[in-house]
Amino acid sequence: MPPPRLLFARRLCSATASDPASALTPSTISNAADLAAAAALRTPRPRFQSCLLSLVPRAVLLHPDFARLTLSRLLPAVAPSLRFLRSLSPHLPGPAPAPDTAPANVYPPLPGVGKFLLRLPPHLAADVAELLTSHLGIHLSLHAFNVASRSALGAGRPDLVFRLFSAFSSSPEFPGNATTVGLLTRAYAAEGRPLDGLGLLRDAARRGSPPSAKAAADLIGAFAADGNFGKVSDTLHLMISTGCTPDEVIYQRVIHGLFRRRMGGEALRVFREIKQRGYQIDRITYCTVIHGLCEMRLIGDAQQMWDEMVDRGIKPNEYAYCSLVTYYCRVGDLEKARKVYDEMLAKGFKQTTVSCNILIKGFCVHGRVYDALEVFEEMSVKGIKHDVITYDTLIRGLCKVGKLDSAIQMYEWLLSSGLEPTVSTFSPLIGAMCENGRVHAAVDLINLMRAKGLEPLVLSNDCIINGFCKINRSDEGMAWLAGMLKDNIKPRKQTFDCLVESLSTSGRLDDALLVLNIMFKVGFELGRFACTILVDKLCTGNVSYSHQLDNILVSNQ
Repeated sequence: MPPPRLLFARRLCSATASDPASALTPSTISNAADLAAAAALRTPRPRFQSCLLSLVPRAVLLHPDFARLTLSRLLPAVAPSLRFLRSLSPHLPGPAPAPDTAPANVYPPLPGVGKFLLRLPPHLAADVAELLTSHLGIHLSLHAFNVASRSALGAGRPDLVFRLFSAFSSSPEFPGNATTVGLLTRAYAAEGRPLDGLGLLRDAARRGSPPSAKAAADLIGAFAADGNFGKVSDTLHLMISTGCTPDEVIYQRVIHGLFRRRMGGEALRVFREIKQRGYQIDRITYCTVIHGLCEMRLIGDAQQMWDEMVDRGIKPNEYAYCSLVTYYCRVGDLEKARKVYDEMLAKGFKQTTVSCNILIKGFCVHGRVYDALEVFEEMSVKGIKHDVITYDTLIRGLCKVGKLDSAIQMYEWLLSSGLEPTVSTFSPLIGAMCENGRVHAAVDLINLMRAKGLEPLVLSNDCIINGFCKINRSDEGMAWLAGMLKDNIKPRKQTFDCLVESLSTSGRLDDALLVLNIMFKVGFELGRFACTILVDKLCTGNVSYSHQLDNILVSNQ
């Protein structure tokens, strides 16, 4: 004898087939929901999806109460709820149009939706929210929206906040509360639309709701990053006027933004002002200022700030140490850089890929590539991961000191490590290969770059032409020039000079004049040395060259 649930499913299908309207009673819908929920709890998705229609007739499946009742038996359990929704969604019609008036029957938010959405990845939470509201008429609660939106922001997906808000717009609790305003404001800031966020905060303030500190901090950070310090000031005034006192985090963002815009004097003014107002300056704020001063090469002020921080009993962090190391590497005081670096390690900070890359770059920039390679080997011994920046920096450094074969070996190590090369990987190799007469190998690298979807630098294209001229293959240089012009890439003036000089020296005056004509059209004048060679070759008594000679002499007066 078939199980009771299967017998019920058969009677239900038979009843709806003979008289659909009379069969859709509240008791029938509730029993169908029991049946579907029990199956969703115990049946894997592929099997459940194929048998849902055999369990529940389509007329019941599409009844507005069926999905709500089934979910009420499943939520907030993730797997069976998702299994049911994914199996139901292909049978649903498109989203219903928004009504002109409020619906007669407004259901309360379904218990468990908030917990359910919180347990989903943010992108899936947004998909489910849209399905619940647009297709099933199940409204999000205010708590569910705020929870899911906060999760979306934490995942760096502000776009999902707006999708969730669109789904929430049909809820009886729309437009939300102060938390909702704060989340939307933060989403605007993260999407690069801080002006919209500020407008939202102003509207809320007019209704008596002060801005949240996090929302204001995100707006200030976005405005500061754009250099719009007028709006930074407006946001601060809005906070103060509504009784929301800016905290250290907000001032940190202001200071960081000012330093990014190289407005060090103004950043220090803000720093001194918050000290005078009695704020407790923490380690993050001090280290932000030290980093900014080092970036502006104001090492005296940075050291003074360092001493003040230490005198207050605040220990510098790794970020502050690396800022000093970076400064000394840039100015070429590598012994001092290494001394600060060793002091950092002595304080208990571990070497990282980032800190090692700083040293490697400092050594390479100043030609001490063997010291950089020692750091590279030290990383391997200590199990510190090499990243693509490590390899790119060493490849550039090796090319700079003429160690092309070692640079190629480093490139091969990069590939064998599973990392993907970048434009910064290829560019120094292409330049060094051309300089060493290995132009066709450089061409192969450019073709490989394009196959990987990377666009070579204009300088790399120039190197190819100069390389062909260096090996007396100016015809191939002309062909490469034609390709650049076809792709709307403008060579440098020195590249034209080199090609004209090479063509003239090899006696190909017609081609030299053709390149010269292109050079004049793009707005360049011929260099003095190339001009001397070309004029010398044209002074052969050939009348046909006389007008070109006049043009060259006039353009180079």
